Amino acid sequence: MAGLGGHGELDADQAAFLEELRARRGRLDGLYGTLVLHRPLAEMMLEIGRFYRTAATLDDRLREAATLAVATETRCAYVWSKHEPTARDAGLAQPAIEALRHARWDDPALAADERDAVAVARTALALDSVAADLQERAIAAWGVEGLLELTTLAGVYRMIAGYLAAIEVPLPDDARDPWGPDPGPGVGGA
Repeated sequence: MAGLGGHGELDADQAAFLEELRARRGRLDGLYGTLVLHRPLAEMMLEIGRFYRTAATLDDRLREAATLAVATETRCAYVWSKHEPTARDAGLAQPAIEALRHARWDDPALAADERDAVAVARTALALDSVAADLQERAIAAWGVEGLLELTTLAGVYRMIAGYLAAIEVPLPDDARDPWGPDPGPGVGGA
């Protein structure tokens, strides 16, 4: 599909919703810039994002490590570009971010809990069963809630990556593909 073509024009209600979202969230591009065409779907996606930002039990650093792993596995530059700065702000070290960008899942730059969070997310992303020993470590560290949040997060970002690819949502103007020939400054520490 070549984007939405002429089907991406906003009617008056959608334009008002876009302005409402801009007032609530600041700058909007890509994901919500197109989801405003379907308000109930956009509201559901906003609620999922709100849950992970404000109500999830999982530590932000681990959530962002898992998100970057899913972005790498799906090669979703958009998700990477939105979450790399958030991961850094959440305390994920730059060498760990680089390890995730290059799919070095067992890199010692990743702390043990980061490796476990990434392993859970990648297992869910692959539609596999979490190995018993990993599941036990995850539950001991984060509870059943944390395990469920991680496995669901993998599905959420798989869904987002699919949506973004299917209708060719462009990267934000200030972002570059972290796996491209010149990922640029601030992307993956380049």
